[in-house]
Amino acid sequence: MITQCPACGTHFRVTPEQLHAYQGQVRCGRCMSVFDGLKALADLPEPAPAAAAVGGSDARGFQLEPLEPASTSPPVQARAPEAAQGEKDYGPPPEQLSLDETLFADPVQARRDRLWAVGAALLVFVLAGQAAYYYRAELAVKYPGLKPYLVKLCEPLQCRVLPPQRPRQIAIEASDLQATDPARPGLIQLTATLRNHAGHDLGYPALDLVLTNTKEHTLARRIFLPKDYLERGKDVESGFPANAEITIRLDLETGDLGPAGFRLDLLPAPPP
Repeated sequence: MITQCPACGTHFRVTPEQLHAYQGQVRCGRCMSVFDGLKALADLPEPAPAAAAVGGSDARGFQLEPLEPASTSPPVQARAPEAAQGEKDYGPPPEQLSLDETLFADPVQARRDRLWAVGAALLVFVLAGQAAYYYRAELAVKYPGLKPYLVKLCEPLQCRVLPPQRPRQIAIEASDLQATDPARPGLIQLTATLRNHAGHDLGYPALDLVLTNTKEHTLARRIFLPKDYLERGKDVESGFPANAEITIRLDLETGDLGPAGFRLDLLPAPPP
């Protein structure tokens, strides 16, 4: 069975099953027009060559491939013949570099890059040394294995690796100020108990003692360094042991000040 598209005149080979499946509605494979294939049935003047009828369906009908072009079919715009594969234009050829240009393109720039790399490495080394110098106490406490190296680093710099000063981690557990000799009212004794609550050794703090009168006005003030209140023979540089406790006793001559009270505080002590 042969049907002809009324729009472009193209002939198609159809089967009865195709026509009855969509009530005779078919779609031209050339111009995509939909028409009634039953009404457009026609006979070819000559036997047509075999052609594969390709099926495709949608909501409007069955799509067919053209069996042969009709003489009245609209002309198809011919494409320009492609150039032979060897004659295709692939653009300008890539730039070819010689071995000298690729490996030794700019010796001056290469030398400059090496100098920059060496300078950057030296700068990093200097910054690391400065950080180790200024934070040597914290590093020695946090990383005990680094302490021998920090000590060697300090030898040419004439510095020392001392425990860090952190008075806020040292608590005044008890303190008292009282006269020791009734015959000498100006002679008093300060007693204080300090405890290191840190988990590592700390530097001994300085004691800030303020004597006050009955109205809590300041009469006198003095700062005592670790060498002033520690026992003789005690190594100041060894530091305040972790979780340890010490008792301080200081004999003071107040003269005719007649203090009625006092205030005691802890301050960072300078290096001994």
